[in-house]
Amino acid sequence: MSGTQDQMAQAQAVLFDEVYLPAFRSKCAAYGLQFPDDESLQSALESVVMLKAAESSEQTNITKSAADALRSALKLPKTEDVVAQQERAAQEKQASEQLSRDQQIRQAIDALANASSGS
Repeated sequence: MSGTQDQMAQAQAVLFDEVYLPAFRSKCAAYGLQFPDDESLQSALESVVMLKAAESSEQTNITKSAADALRSALKLPKTEDVVAQQERAAQEKQASEQLSRDQQIRQAIDALANASSGS
């Protein structure tokens, strides 16, 4: 290797060890993922890198398949189920708000009707 290639390899190693790996560990910890050792952590990071490479080469199905497999292994709900649940919750909230407005309108009409019949 030439001096420049050695410097590039050393710089990449420093970035990996001092930037990428700690950032990845931190991000995983934020999601509640912990690894028993550095080898497991590095394997997980390599898996992410491979998924990103597959995704960038327009093979997005591999990313979805991997995510679905992980969700299944961790017994987490599927993405579609989470989205559907969120949509149902939003619809229920909207229906509840509409019902509240309808009740307020009915009360206002009743109040006016009572006031006009009592006058």
